This record gives sequence, C-alpha cells and structure tokens, in this order.
Amino acid sequence: MFTSDCVTTIALDRASDELTSIIQKERVVDVEIPIKGLMLRESVVVCDCSSDQVEAQSSNISHFCTGNFNYPLFIKLNRSNQALSCRLSDLLVYSGKLILNEFRLMDQTWIDRQSDRVQPRLPIFVSVVNGKQTIKANLFDISTTGICILFDKKNVEDPDKLLDSKQQILLTLPNCKSACKITGHVVQCRQIGNNLLRLGLNITMGNKDRAIVAHYLTERKREILDELFINFTGLLNYRETKDQYF
Repeated sequence: MFTSDCVTTIALDRASDELTSIIQKERVVDVEIPIKGLMLRESVVVCDCSSDQVEAQSSNISHFCTGNFNYPLFIKLNRSNQALSCRLSDLLVYSGKLILNEFRLMDQTWIDRQSDRVQPRLPIFVSVVNGKQTIKANLFDISTTGICILFDKKNVEDPDKLLDSKQQILLTLPNCKSACKITGHVVQCRQIGNNLLRLGLNITMGNKDRAIVAHYLTERKREILDELFINFTGLLNYRETKDQYF
C-alpha cells in the first residue's frame, strides 16, 4: 500500500531494456491485487517481457478474477521500498496466464499493510461525534488500525481543521446489536467532487470492540475471496471466448 490514495507515477522508458532490467524472464515477482479494500498478494512467474508488455503465469488465477477489466496491479521491487503500477489487460483463465501493460514506477514509498482492510458489501452508516455535534457518514473501508469514512462537506464548518483532530466514532457492524466505540485520529482529509469529504483515521478501541471488528474483517474477507472464486468458475464456462477475460 501507499501512504496516500493520491499517488503520482513516473513513466518507464519504452526501450526494452528499461522494463526488462526490472522484470526479467523466468523471475518470480510478487503482485499486489487491490479488491474491495483488500490487497491480495500472489507470486507469478514472468514468461515473456517486451518493451511495454509482460506475460506471466499464476498458479492461483482465481485471485485475479475481480470482475473488472483493465484494473491496476502493483509489483513491489525486490530489496527496495519502490513499486511498479501496471494494468491487467488480459487474463487467460485455462492456461493461468496474465498479460500486463502500462507499467509505471511509483514515486511514493511502498508500505506493507499490518492488517487486512475491507470495504463493506452493503452501505454502513457511522456516527462521528465531536462535542455536541453528531455527523452521519458512510463507511468506506476499515481495518483494526484504520478507518476511512465519507460524509457531506456541508456538515463541517471548516474542513481544514479536521486534519490531525481527534474524533469519536460509533459504528454498528452487521450481525452486531451494539455499536463499537472507536477513537480516531485524522491523518488524511481530502475533497471528492464538490460535496464529499473523505477522512482517513488511525483508530484505537477497547478489546471487546476490537474483537468485533476483527471478526467482521475475517467474515468479509471470506466473502470477497468467495466472490473471486465464483467469478473464476463462471469464466471457466465460457469456452467460446477462447479463454480471454473481458
């Protein structure tokens, strides 16, 4: 993962030796797959590499069956904290092969996540309590150490004062009758469009609430992995597409 959601990239030179110096034929590389908040890691073997495209083999192709086309992937470079971004342009399900292109060298440091982060399957509302004011917000994603929420900008008098502030959050997760009480420290605040604010917070909570959140993360991760496998088995039924994933 990166330290913020807004990352810039440096385009790689199109000359063949620029890409092949980083990703070499028959080398095993770790690919990070973003899917509904999760970052799944799969090792792939590079089969072929040209100036602007890489063909790789995966032993677990189902984790790439996200249901989206041409989505981003990340490759952490060995022995460094740098990473490449790229696009999955094609997926050959029966042969377990990936076609990757649009490689970019990220100019932000890569930081491995300490815990799983997931997005909810259905909308979940949270209450952000600041003194006498309570703001309703939407849960975007959550882990045991962080949370991201979205809310209407008109509910905040001065959005610039939110950064580095402390917030109390009440969160009721599915299949849980009581609300989890979470203390959050705002580490990221940015505007989305004209009306929404997106807050990223580091969070702490009591042991009981932490156990509830951890259980939700486990169940939600299982749901996401099940969805990937269902996508995979569905693709196996479409021989008429000549094994191409669209």
